[in-house]
Amino acid sequence: MMTKDRFEYLLDAYGADFARWPADARDAGRAALHSDPQLQVAWAKAVALDDMIRLPNLVPSAALRDQIIASATKAGLRARRIRRALLAVWSGAGVAATAVAGAALGIIIAHQLSAPMRADTVFYQASLQGADDTDLLGVEMASLDVKR
Repeated sequence: MMTKDRFEYLLDAYGADFARWPADARDAGRAALHSDPQLQVAWAKAVALDDMIRLPNLVPSAALRDQIIASATKAGLRARRIRRALLAVWSGAGVAATAVAGAALGIIIAHQLSAPMRADTVFYQASLQGADDTDLLGVEMASLDVKR
């Protein structure tokens, strides 16, 4: 059972042609349309709107096409022909340049983010009075069961 609000929403979103509606709502929409006069009025307005905004299928004549090509040729323009191999090379070069730029940016950002941590480590090591393996390595020798 389709509600009036749902029908109007689908009508606004997809228009009056049920073929454009989601497949699972088409049958319920048709049933609601046949059973509710208010929905029939809304549907008639949607049909009129669809007819008003529908673009005609315009196809230029062969004479118009030939006239446009002749005027372009007279102006010194010619058709562009891009070789597929050249296009492939340029697109591959773009991908490679993007990859290199991304890697370089990643290295720069990682270097900048780790700079404060490296500075703290240098300051800590400079503050040590004597060279002690436990302070330099950051581990306690006793926890490693190493006999001195």
